[in-house]
Amino acid sequence: MSKTFWAGLGAALVLGAVTAAPVQSEPLTPLTPAEVQYLEQLRRVFALNHDPAEFRSDGELLSYGRFSCDRRAAGYVGQGATLMTPAVTQLAFIYLCPE
Repeated sequence: MSKTFWAGLGAALVLGAVTAAPVQSEPLTPLTPAEVQYLEQLRRVFALNHDPAEFRSDGELLSYGRFSCDRRAAGYVGQGATLMTPAVTQLAFIYLCPE
């Protein structure tokens, strides 16, 4: 095979690896009761609203909720500030954010 073929194949592999989305992992520690409630309620809301975020992993949804809590602690509240759906933000405030 020609050098051009191998160069093109190598470039395609490198480009594919660079542009691939990072994989969200599942939580490694057991979930707290509040985290379980957050995920259960969030799944219910997503199922009722047919929200595409319903297909996110538990680890990713927990990351979204914790991000909303961090933004709230910094003084930013609302969908525009967190870039999360209102369900994620509101349920995170109820179940995940420290009082």
